[in-house]
Amino acid sequence: MEADLADLAEAIIGVGRELRLRPYPDVVELTASEAHVMRHIDHHPGVTPSELARATGLQRSNMSTALRTLENRGFVERRTDPHDARGVNLFPTRRAGENLKRLRRQWAQQLSGALGGDTKDAAAATALLARVEAALMADRLG
Repeated sequence: MEADLADLAEAIIGVGRELRLRPYPDVVELTASEAHVMRHIDHHPGVTPSELARATGLQRSNMSTALRTLENRGFVERRTDPHDARGVNLFPTRRAGENLKRLRRQWAQQLSGALGGDTKDAAAATALLARVEAALMADRLG
């Protein structure tokens, strides 16, 4: 069982690497940190910068740099927190959504091709990996 789980972790890393190495025409490329920050904001619109730093596990300076770059590129917007005018919430922009849509379409094409069109187990694999990610993140955040 331990070997199976280690093999699963290795496969996840390998698939992620292969997906990152592919060129994606018409998609604005992001650094690993920018993509990590953007993914969290996409999944948690309205997140505060402090929540974002904690959730991503990035050092504050790296997170700030990635966030500033994403804002400058028109991917993230800051809005005043409706409950506390001193705070801000972070939201993906329409540009970010369009970029993500193009990227997801190209990922789907890559995976479909790699699987020879046999995608019957994709939903079960996605559910398993989402469960693993959520549990690992909860463990890290304590």
